[in-house]
Amino acid sequence: MALWVAALLLLAASADAKSGLDVSIDEGDGSYEILMSGTVWFNSGPVMVRNAGKRYSSEDGSLLLKSHMEIPGEDAWGQFNSTSFEWQTYDGLNFVTYINRYVNAPILVFAQEFTDGVRGASANNLTNETISSFPTLLIEELGLNRGSLTYNSAFAQYVSVDEWSPSVPLNGGIDGGTPLVIFDSAMQNTVVISPANTFMAASQSTWQPKTSSSPAVGFGIISSVDTVPPEYYFKTVMVGGQNVTGTMETWGELLRALYKKDDTARRNDFTNNYLGYWTDNGACYYYNTGTYPNYEEVLLAVKSNADQQGIPFRYLQIDSWWYYKGVANGVKNWTAMPSIFPNGIDNVVQKTGWPILAHNRYWSADTDYAKQNGGQYDFVIEGDYALPNDSSFWQFLLSSSQRDWDLWVYEQDWLYTIYNDLPALQRDLFLGRDWLLQMGKAAAELGITIQYCMPWTRHILQSVEIPSVTQVRVSDDYQPGNYQWVIGDTTILAHAVGLAAFKDDFHTTGVQSHCQFGTEQYPALEAYVAALSGGPVGPSDTVGPLEAGGPNGLVYAAFTEVTWWTWYYVFAADVSGTYAMPPSDLPPSHSVFPATSFPPSVAFTYDLTGKVLAVQDFPSTITIAPCTRNFQYYAIAPLLGSSGMALLGELNKMIPVSETRFVQVEQFGPAFAAYLVGAPGEVVVITVYVHSSRTTQTVTCNMPSSGTAVLNLPELTCSSY
Repeated sequence: MALWVAALLLLAASADAKSGLDVSIDEGDGSYEILMSGTVWFNSGPVMVRNAGKRYSSEDGSLLLKSHMEIPGEDAWGQFNSTSFEWQTYDGLNFVTYINRYVNAPILVFAQEFTDGVRGASANNLTNETISSFPTLLIEELGLNRGSLTYNSAFAQYVSVDEWSPSVPLNGGIDGGTPLVIFDSAMQNTVVISPANTFMAASQSTWQPKTSSSPAVGFGIISSVDTVPPEYYFKTVMVGGQNVTGTMETWGELLRALYKKDDTARRNDFTNNYLGYWTDNGACYYYNTGTYPNYEEVLLAVKSNADQQGIPFRYLQIDSWWYYKGVANGVKNWTAMPSIFPNGIDNVVQKTGWPILAHNRYWSADTDYAKQNGGQYDFVIEGDYALPNDSSFWQFLLSSSQRDWDLWVYEQDWLYTIYNDLPALQRDLFLGRDWLLQMGKAAAELGITIQYCMPWTRHILQSVEIPSVTQVRVSDDYQPGNYQWVIGDTTILAHAVGLAAFKDDFHTTGVQSHCQFGTEQYPALEAYVAALSGGPVGPSDTVGPLEAGGPNGLVYAAFTEVTWWTWYYVFAADVSGTYAMPPSDLPPSHSVFPATSFPPSVAFTYDLTGKVLAVQDFPSTITIAPCTRNFQYYAIAPLLGSSGMALLGELNKMIPVSETRFVQVEQFGPAFAAYLVGAPGEVVVITVYVHSSRTTQTVTCNMPSSGTAVLNLPELTCSSY
């Protein structure tokens, strides 16, 4: 399931738009124009590279074009024609640039080859510039009405949508800027630009060329890096498309294909599919045990309370309160303190049956694991912080935790702090990537998955090389009543690169006893956004009652795809005026392209008692009325062929048709079979809409011992399978 922002500027699309990305190259001087649908969108700026404390550029003659060459090539994205330019500085440094134009796809790749390598390239350790620039694009209006979108800050949650104009500053630097998305006002053309490798050391910067009245944005290696080895290639990819969400999805699929990362681990991640109990910041039991003497007693009471109320928690998240801390409150030893778990984490695991999702932060300079402190493993230590640089460390840490207390998911938090406060990560071209790949490789070998928390965009992009990274936090810490549930824009990025988006924990009720935080006035809103995100859903209440479960405002649209059928869900909140939402606002799935056509369906509202409140034929417009955080929620179900029936699903759930319940839909002439899974003995009540009579019917499936059943339409029967 995918969650998408529906700010209309981002979702609208034209039925007859063409995604013709192309480039026109001047072989005489190495300049180029980038075109979309036959119109010039970008003119090139200067090529630039730094070495030995000097800056060389094609604009002042310190970097001279020596020759060019054209050759064909082929890679994971298909066949391309490559134009290369050999440059040389006035003192003999060689540097090569490439433009690869793909034959059968709207893709351009711009590559930099550090033929001789560079040393002393750092720009005074600045992190808002680059040591190289190619491509360099002039920021010009060109008579076009275009906008830009960038992601910045922790969690990539600061999303800036502005005019593409020389008078409007463009975000970039150490904490974000890529991917950079440029789109026209008609949403007929969109371009996504990002690094295609070296994600942890890539950057973009805006600067003023001497030969142009317009500023330029350049893509290259971050300016804190000092050394690049000979023959190293840095690549930037540019992908063309129509609307923003569709083009972002294409861009992300291309990166995942390049690094052979599929969605198997994400789909199989237990914590993405089942309800868990969370103790993160915002949780009532975050550094607080209420009336209980320790966390062991707290969590056993939570389990007992959940069983009494029928709340099906299936795993437990333990946050930063459980392990030993050292210098600067970093991790000294990642084992449980006896004051927290007198009988060990494993005692809680055995008594609850819950596997563990465990939090970790930055390592302290005095960590017990480092050789510098008498430990066994290689660490880089600077100031108050330490970083493991030893693949055997991760094998030890994760395997021992898995063996001793059933670690299933490793949560690496404070990612941007680690990068920002450990200068070696900024200086070294490879250290950041090596760190995350070592972590990811050990996790993959053990069947453990990883959540990234507090990432910058560079961490999110790096995840395309790491199959075990399956989820990412896309919001700041939850506090009752705050707006951290506004996650749609960042979820577009997360979903594009194949990650489940996590909105953080939440309270399911208002006033709670012995809770250190305030009153949650909109618990249902929090629960719906969490369920729609496709990531972990983590209530964090105290022991006591829990609840199961383009307009001028915020509208999210999600979908579930089973075989080749798509169910959509539309969530609206903080909408100040009435809005008629057309089908074209919905994001495309693999089988439905709302911008051009939409299969016969029904849109409906319902409550969690299983009652259908209203049904209308779809495609048509859905009227969204003004609302604040008393949100509106609609589901859209396809009519299944000539059966004239729509599978509405389990109407006692926020996501009535889920990929974890319905695993396949097959058609046999006019008949359909929907295959579902569940626990043996589980009773599953399914609602079906009969279009000819405008009525709903319910079918009860008693799950057999095999845990698999089949719903038969139009017979409206359920049988074991």
